[in-house]
Amino acid sequence: MEPVPGGRLQLRFLFDQHVSGPALRRLREYGVDVLHVGEVGLSGADDPAIFHWAIREGRVIVTRNSCDFAPLVEALARKEDPFPGVLFYPSSMAHSDVGAHVQALLGWMAHAERLGRNPVESSFGWLRAGD
Repeated sequence: MEPVPGGRLQLRFLFDQHVSGPALRRLREYGVDVLHVGEVGLSGADDPAIFHWAIREGRVIVTRNSCDFAPLVEALARKEDPFPGVLFYPSSMAHSDVGAHVQALLGWMAHAERLGRNPVESSFGWLRAGD
């Protein structure tokens, strides 16, 4: 799969605490603009603090924590305040499967590029293995 960086969209991501660090490093090799919460002083921060930081910085959150982030997304969406969105890795994707994490996000980015927009803006979506 060809990497998407360099396309029209300027997608930026923030990996939550429980997302693969090796996947983050490999995505950077593809030129993806991705930070980890630990790199920006949010290690151990509560989910609302992470959510609001990502909004201020224009970053899509990538997390495995749908239980906590989905309600945050729904509350903000009801207010109709725009935000970059949240992407969830499914629990069925093994944390140790770095390749699946990388390919899922690159596939999602390619899909967004074809659409010409961020499909999770002011919403959330699920990443899938094999995308």
